[in-house]
Amino acid sequence: MRERAKARFVPRRAVTVAFEGQGDARSYGVVANISEGGACVWSDAPLKQGQRITLAVSFARASRPVPAEARIVWTGPGSRPGANRYGVEWDPQTPEAEHLRRLISESV
Repeated sequence: MRERAKARFVPRRAVTVAFEGQGDARSYGVVANISEGGACVWSDAPLKQGQRITLAVSFARASRPVPAEARIVWTGPGSRPGANRYGVEWDPQTPEAEHLRRLISESV
């Protein structure tokens, strides 16, 4: 198993995500742990490893969601039927990446 490049933390306050799923359906998820490099997200959305997605990440103290480009790097079953876990890796090249990193550091 490969070692993580960034330490992950469980957020002190809820961090949620919304993103476009298949078709025009909107999907939602809850962040289980997060780092400057990515996050583990619980969602009922049917995502695939390698898929690129645009997330709207909502932090408890932020006035509005932060758009974040990400790639699904791993998938796993959740603890309930229909719930899945996804490992997402943030795209560090986007204009919002620095703002996202700042909010992540404030949430841990």
